[in-house]
Amino acid sequence: MIKDVFSVSDIAKICRVSRMTVNRWLKNGDLKGYKFTSRSNWRVSKKELLTFMLSNNIPMDLLKTGKTKILIIDDEKDITSIISKVLEKEKTFETDIANSGFHAGIKLTEFKPDVVILDIILDDIDGKEFFKRIKQGPELSNIKVIGISGKIDLSEEQSLINLGFDAFIRKPFKISKIKEKIFELIEY
Repeated sequence: MIKDVFSVSDIAKICRVSRMTVNRWLKNGDLKGYKFTSRSNWRVSKKELLTFMLSNNIPMDLLKTGKTKILIIDDEKDITSIISKVLEKEKTFETDIANSGFHAGIKLTEFKPDVVILDIILDDIDGKEFFKRIKQGPELSNIKVIGISGKIDLSEEQSLINLGFDAFIRKPFKISKIKEKIFELIEY
């Protein structure tokens, strides 16, 4: 997953320029950054770096430092297997599967996913309750969550978005729709 904050050295490597060039961008206000104290080093948020790179046509191929980890949670093993196989074909994705809320809880801490694809209706836990647990943990709260279900109506779908789900996809769906949503959520 993309880091949340970048140092001058990180940015120099990513943009293929010297640290002096990055410092000049920061001092001139071309790239927006911050310092905690006047003596501390510059830091730049992910959002500001992406905005700067896009507006200056800087290739983003070095921005991504690793694979995006995706945890697929659904009690239907066929669905998790198919989604996993298709997503793994993307060189930038790594997937793991949980077929119950219990196993999903374990996988969250062990696998540390960037994105969770969560069936709303699981056999052993309500998907909305599981979502709330994800968002309550400080180290898990940045995980992007895509809800999936074929058993809820449009008003319930809207309530999921209001609750804080990053996206919702109704079953049956095309895997391409999930991939598209993941790329949107991870800003690629």
